[in-house]
Amino acid sequence: MEHNGASWVKEICLRSTSTCPADLLEELMAVPECPAFGPVHHYLAGAALLACAKRAGADGNLEAQLDELEERSSGVPGGACARWGVCGAAASCGMALAIAQENAPLKEAGWSETQLMVADLLEKIARAGAPRCCKRDSRIAVREATPWFSRALGVELGLPASRPVCTVSSNNTVCIGSSCPYFG
Repeated sequence: MEHNGASWVKEICLRSTSTCPADLLEELMAVPECPAFGPVHHYLAGAALLACAKRAGADGNLEAQLDELEERSSGVPGGACARWGVCGAAASCGMALAIAQENAPLKEAGWSETQLMVADLLEKIARAGAPRCCKRDSRIAVREATPWFSRALGVELGLPASRPVCTVSSNNTVCIGSSCPYFG
């Protein structure tokens, strides 16, 4: 499964100077090419974290990391949240941290931290209380993953100055409205 023309994600991430993953995520989600829903969010969340971590001083080749993340995240289909019980945005953050730490199946360092982070993200997303909102769940995942990335990679990632207001709620027939922290 491909992210159908998601080269714009990589382009924006490579030219970004931001160290705030939540702000970069908003920039990515605001481009006309970004749909309201779908598996591209399984790439966006981790891409924002990797790009900002690199700008904050993390090791690694960002272009290669983004390529690897795109490949891994392309295996997470739309609807994974319902069908697998795992939100693709949370999985994306886990993939990104695993890539940044160069985790491997038999490498002990980094393994537990990545699993714990994804578990934390999934709990926060589940407690949001409703399915089918890729924007909300991506926002939750990236905001909650930011301190995990800062600690694990030894960098200082920025936190957003304000909470964004959703611009796609009218496109979501199951929007939870004022129960969502991003509804406006």
